[in-house]
Amino acid sequence: MQVPPPQTSTAMDRTPLPRLFLLVLLLAVPPLAAGPLEDGKQAFRNGDYQGARELWQLLADDGDSRAQYNLALLYHGGLGVEKDLGEARRWYTLAAQQGNADAQYNLGVLYAQGLGVMRSNREAALWWRQAAAQGHAPAQFNLGVMYAYGRGVEKDAGMALQLWEKSARQGYTDAAKALARVYEEGLLGVEKDPDAAARWK
Repeated sequence: MQVPPPQTSTAMDRTPLPRLFLLVLLLAVPPLAAGPLEDGKQAFRNGDYQGARELWQLLADDGDSRAQYNLALLYHGGLGVEKDLGEARRWYTLAAQQGNADAQYNLGVLYAQGLGVMRSNREAALWWRQAAAQGHAPAQFNLGVMYAYGRGVEKDAGMALQLWEKSARQGYTDAAKALARVYEEGLLGVEKDPDAAARWK
């Protein structure tokens, strides 16, 4: 049996990527005095996606990576705007270049799936590597899968295991399942180890 393929959304229940990631980002934003970012968040919660876009657009144009990321999600999901993966990629890229780990992750997803861009495992791995370096658990898991299979990177079972362990230690269940399977079945050149498998189950 093989290890799982790369995950291309943040939940195994196939929750749409845009909505889930937007909520993660917005809930992580520290409370601020009323301003465009917070007002946009409230508009989004109220289902006023067009209003949220207008508020975030001003910040995004001024280089705010959180607003750029939020705009990308709106275009990705067609929320308050016509769905436009090219525009989503553009805003993800601007946010990702400023170090926004969620934008780096989602940009990797676009390249892995060929959504609005030419499919490229190499580009996906590049963006997931940057997000993984910031401790982004889903990116660590996906990058680990890339190393396990040698997709977009040179095959490296040790690196795959290391990344999965980092991800699993943050509570990312897919990484823990991958590690349990590796030790249970003796995959990736690892000897079977029922005790290690049980620790990750």
